[in-house]
Amino acid sequence: MNVDAGMGADALAQAVVVNDVTGEGRDPHYAPEEHGICANCETPLTGAYCHVCGQSAHIHRSLLHMFEELLHGIFHFETKAWRTIPALIFTPGKLTRNYIAGQRTRYVSPLALFLFLIFLMFFVFSLTSSHIDADVNGGKAKASESIHKDIDAAKIKLQSLMTTRDQLPKGDQKTNAINEEINDTKIEIAALEVSLKAMGDSATNTPGDEISKEKKTNVSGAIDLSGDSKQGINLTLDDENITSSSPWIKDALKHATQNPELTLYKMKSAASKFAFLLMPISLPFLWLMFIFKRRYVMFDHAVFSLFSLSFMAILIMFITILGKFNLTGVAAILMAVVPPVHMFAQLRTSYALTKFEALWRTIALLFIALISLIIYALIVVGISA
Repeated sequence: MNVDAGMGADALAQAVVVNDVTGEGRDPHYAPEEHGICANCETPLTGAYCHVCGQSAHIHRSLLHMFEELLHGIFHFETKAWRTIPALIFTPGKLTRNYIAGQRTRYVSPLALFLFLIFLMFFVFSLTSSHIDADVNGGKAKASESIHKDIDAAKIKLQSLMTTRDQLPKGDQKTNAINEEINDTKIEIAALEVSLKAMGDSATNTPGDEISKEKKTNVSGAIDLSGDSKQGINLTLDDENITSSSPWIKDALKHATQNPELTLYKMKSAASKFAFLLMPISLPFLWLMFIFKRRYVMFDHAVFSLFSLSFMAILIMFITILGKFNLTGVAAILMAVVPPVHMFAQLRTSYALTKFEALWRTIALLFIALISLIIYALIVVGISA
């Protein structure tokens, strides 16, 4: 009986060898391609997939397969995403450390994840903007009243400054300083009145309008708000009274007031397009925090930064959705508590730090984030001007 079993096993083995050599017993759909050349890189095929580029040996040519590839691409990303995003939220340090150590296939690339979440974040902003617009319109009357009060105060201040300047003896050193303050006040009045014009309101007579005719010309003559609102708001600054100490402020103000809607659109567009700049802006600061830990290189800091920024994008989207449902209190608590806790957890595990080392670096990282956001905002404003 044992002899029969041994003979049967030998026969089965010989059949397998014959099938491997002759191709008998294989799926007929795959047999021709596996003995051919890869259609993508022209490498001789040895199996169902090319061992060089990974393309399938079986080439489909149907609309159904095109839809199948679409679903595969989506669910393939989601397979990685469902492994990456929970790790990013709950174990960010382990995720960062594993990716740096070389576990790349199981996770979404930090750069790809960051760019995707930034796109998704601005998409969420666009969906929730109607709620924000409603809040703005609801408080329009209060905002208009507040702006009127600010204009009144600014014009009274302007009148006082001009009176003080006129009383100074000719050539007094204080004249230049007062002129600078007068110029800033005029720009403030211009911006406030432009805001009223954009809201569909207009500046009414205020205590500041009781200035003498000559001085009133210097104030209101430098501000032209008589343009048709359909053609934009025209702002003219008197070059004789406004010094060239900050010419770029005047240019930016003119550009913004001529078409505020376009300026806001350009700022939103620039903010989404140049969001990737947050990473290189923060890298030098991260490098300084670990300047004495030479085993960490810029790549490590870049991975840390991208994963951290990706989490912040998720958090901001969640907070935005909470705001949509008027849960601003919960949103404020999350914004105050979650970022430092997440930074601490990610820092400690990613860089193998003690509690104290991770704590002071978390505090420093919060300041770094603030500085990076300020620099980023200035870049966006500069690009949009």
